Amino acid sequence: MAKINILKPEIFNKIAAGEVVEKPASIVKEVVENSIDAGATKIEIQIYEGGISKIVVSDNGSGILPEDLEPAFLPHATSKIATENDLYHIGTLGFRGEALASIASVSQVEVISKTANTDGHSIKISGGEIIAKGEKGSPVGTYICVENLFFNTPARQKFLKKPKKEESDITTLVAKLILANPNIAFKYSADSKLIYNSSGQGLKDAIFSIYGAQIMENLIPVDFHNDKYSLTGFIGKTSFFKANRTYQTIMINGRWIADSIVNVALSQSYEAYMMKHCFPFCVINLTVPNDEVDVNVHPSKLEVRFQDSRAIFGFVYKAITETIYEDLTRKTNEEIQSEPEQPAFTLTRAPEVSKNQTVETNDLNVDFVLDSPIFQSNARGDIAAHSSENSILNEIVIEKLAGSIPTTQNNSIYQFQSNDEPVNYVPKPTQQQLIKEDIVDKDAFLSSRIIGKAFNTFVILELDDNLYFIDQHAAHERLLFDKFVEQIKNKEVSSQSLLLPYNIEVNHSEEQYINENIEMLRSLGFEIEPFGNLSFKVSAIPSLLPDLNVENFFKNFLSNLNNYTQLKDLDLIRDNLAETACKHAVKGGDDLDKEELVKLVRGVGDGTTTLQCPHGRPFVVKFSHRDVDKWFRRIV
Repeated sequence: MAKINILKPEIFNKIAAGEVVEKPASIVKEVVENSIDAGATKIEIQIYEGGISKIVVSDNGSGILPEDLEPAFLPHATSKIATENDLYHIGTLGFRGEALASIASVSQVEVISKTANTDGHSIKISGGEIIAKGEKGSPVGTYICVENLFFNTPARQKFLKKPKKEESDITTLVAKLILANPNIAFKYSADSKLIYNSSGQGLKDAIFSIYGAQIMENLIPVDFHNDKYSLTGFIGKTSFFKANRTYQTIMINGRWIADSIVNVALSQSYEAYMMKHCFPFCVINLTVPNDEVDVNVHPSKLEVRFQDSRAIFGFVYKAITETIYEDLTRKTNEEIQSEPEQPAFTLTRAPEVSKNQTVETNDLNVDFVLDSPIFQSNARGDIAAHSSENSILNEIVIEKLAGSIPTTQNNSIYQFQSNDEPVNYVPKPTQQQLIKEDIVDKDAFLSSRIIGKAFNTFVILELDDNLYFIDQHAAHERLLFDKFVEQIKNKEVSSQSLLLPYNIEVNHSEEQYINENIEMLRSLGFEIEPFGNLSFKVSAIPSLLPDLNVENFFKNFLSNLNNYTQLKDLDLIRDNLAETACKHAVKGGDDLDKEELVKLVRGVGDGTTTLQCPHGRPFVVKFSHRDVDKWFRRIV
């Protein structure tokens, strides 16, 4: 076994930095949380080049005593805990005592601080070594400047993202900090450009400063309590959803976290109202006794562990579902009160029905035909009087309503008796009969003989003692889809101008995501460009997608933010291409002439397409001569 070495401080600080200082946003989080714990009511954050070159955080908190400036940068030095028991009642944001030491070991740091009863003092550290310290004039509070991140660890530096991406991560973080601390005034700028400026006047003001007025109009206040927990904040209405989870902010005891238990409870509360690719909005704070939640489970303190996860889930689910229910009930009552008073029902004369006329019945609209005048009820609650002339239909209708008229439960094509037992002969295709590329040589279709068509939907071919049924719609859909894909691969996609440009309003994370993929969007035929603060203008769409719903497309596009996957051009519009191909393909029931049938079959057999539609449905089914003989019991 190799000799065990006791690591020097400059080594283990860099190891700790690997856990705590993952990126510039990690530094902003640690330093701002220290400002919050120091009782600051005003915090200003400035970053340059995504925080890689410089991060400045200044506050009006209680400050650091001159004699504590140097110890603050020692490992495991903290003012937040003193005894082991404090670990189980943590009510502050920072407590590990690793952050400042870790940050200083991989950057150049200057701190200037002053308390109410002392003069200002400063300290400068480079790569973990103190290079200067002494008195310096300062207002009460703390100023910290972190420069040249990872200057002495180039292996770490090369893993940093581009400045704009690092800036986006910091911007997202600062938004969460503002929402989690609505009574603190924040000012945040990137490369001298003001991004956020909150007044510290409460949660409504904080939400407004991050999202604007439109969001505020679609929120429901939450204020739910029991004897142990409370949930406060705002959630979105059941008609208001976003394309990704970046609009969800969850706090535990004022600490912004990423917690799956609360997140799942939130999603399940909205399950009855949400469509695919939709996520509810929320800014909520869950208050839990400090001894029932462990915030010491992750170096960045983003995750927590609850003592009773089941109770937390149930409480959050109940709080949100009951808040939604109360909002919907209030809205319904307001609508009822605002509507003019309606009669309990209206009487209208039903249309005359001759004795020879058939009457269609169903569960929602039934004609009750009796000798005396009766009424027709429908889903709207209207009632219509009928004449007794229709009594000829009495028995039929009444038997239908009573369920006495037998209905056919068997959907077989053929049914006959054999040995007193019903035998059903509907040829259900087997896996072998659902044609795939490895089962038949597609080129063989070029040698087939078109012998007819069925229901103006299926083309029937005869080839080598086999019958092939081709679904004309699904086959044509596949051919069109493959044509579109080929144009994309060959960069042959043109653009179609919109009559009116479409404006997309986004948050900072979404803005960065679009910017990262904007060239790909343009290569597909989208004319898109930044259009003011947190918005983009779409002037044209791919000519391949003339019926594209631009709003839905970008909702689905932005939903990929949750997946953290590298998008490819075809991935972006595959579903839209399939939908367009479906719309423009011939339909089942279209009466194709001989020339059109030949062209379709040749397209299937030219070797360029899979034998499934873009949605995965096979469009060729094969029946052998033997299969047909079995249907007619020519063979057993």
